[in-house]
Amino acid sequence: MLLFTKKQRQRYRARRNQQRIRRLSTVKTQPAAQTSGRVIAVIMTSKPDPQRGEKISSDYLEYMRPWWATVDRVGLAGTVLHDGLPAECVAAATTDRIEFAFAEPSELPILHDRHRLVRDYLQEIDDRYVFVTDISDVAFKHDPFQLIEQDRQQHRLFIGSEPKTIGNCRCLRKEMTDQFGELLYADRQVVNPGILGGERTEVLSLLNRILECIDQRKDRLLNSDMSIINKVVHDQYQPDELFTGLPLHSRFKKFEYGTTAAILHK
Repeated sequence: MLLFTKKQRQRYRARRNQQRIRRLSTVKTQPAAQTSGRVIAVIMTSKPDPQRGEKISSDYLEYMRPWWATVDRVGLAGTVLHDGLPAECVAAATTDRIEFAFAEPSELPILHDRHRLVRDYLQEIDDRYVFVTDISDVAFKHDPFQLIEQDRQQHRLFIGSEPKTIGNCRCLRKEMTDQFGELLYADRQVVNPGILGGERTEVLSLLNRILECIDQRKDRLLNSDMSIINKVVHDQYQPDELFTGLPLHSRFKKFEYGTTAAILHK
């Protein structure tokens, strides 16, 4: 029988997770006939990546490949906000569909600062619909903007989620209590900001509220923004105003490569 130390098990799980994430870039995609929105993601080189716990060094293209490759193949308009990617990396990844825009970081933690960077960018563009997503573990299977158009404004916000309620999610339950001093919205579903979309004006309005909450808590922010996101979203929206789950996105962390969802979130 083979015995593994805790560190060996952690390294094995990390390698397996990275192998699965790399596979996202090769999923089967369906080209969009005519897209009606823009997808936006953020990559930061000056701050530790929240998943890796360290700065991204030189594998920038590999890091963004699942998002970059599938956005391009589906035929979506995409923008990557960055704080100083090497010029050769930007040149290699720029396509007819994908552009890169410099964004100056602040002193906020990366998970909080990204909301400011995206908010500022959304104020400069005029696309009617947008999706803001993570960049390292998100892949597009087909055009998500068709869902917004077919929805006919029955829902206000299109957002990622996880199956548990906040009260049944141990880590978020603790984070919510640590961040706000009490458990809020225990019976509501956990929403995940790795996928956030809808009409640009609606997303912009939500980001402004998120940033207001971040500013109110700026002296005691946690490393994660999940408690803030869940509080603000559930403050502003009733459950029936949120479009989440299939056919928008796959189950989080299930690596459903063959999903019929528009967006695969590892």
